[in-house]
Amino acid sequence: MERVAKATGGAVQNTCSDLIAQVLGKCGNFEEVQVGAERYNFFKECPEAKTATIVLRGGAEQFIEEAHRSLHDSICIVRRAMKHSYIVPGGGAIEMELSKILRAHSRTIAGKQQLVINAFAKALEVIAQSC
Repeated sequence: MERVAKATGGAVQNTCSDLIAQVLGKCGNFEEVQVGAERYNFFKECPEAKTATIVLRGGAEQFIEEAHRSLHDSICIVRRAMKHSYIVPGGGAIEMELSKILRAHSRTIAGKQQLVINAFAKALEVIAQSC
């Protein structure tokens, strides 16, 4: 009940008498929808809402758990990125940047040393692809 009041901008009341405009919330669209065997209430277009609900469904519990973990990780990454203005690249980004720099440097070198540097740069790209 508290979440609905917060999303709509209303206040929880213990009586229906003496209702005033200040305690009433606003909701653009309300629906009760059956999803599978469960019934859900959807409050849409609420001006005070700062949250969203994601309903996960699937054939196997293992799929649902994996989707839940992936969504949780993604939400935490976005939350962290919005809170802090700095990031640390991952997923092989450092190896790819080193490879790019080494390949550019190898163009300034003649002979077999150029081949060795290019081979090392290529090895760094293989590491980045496996991340």
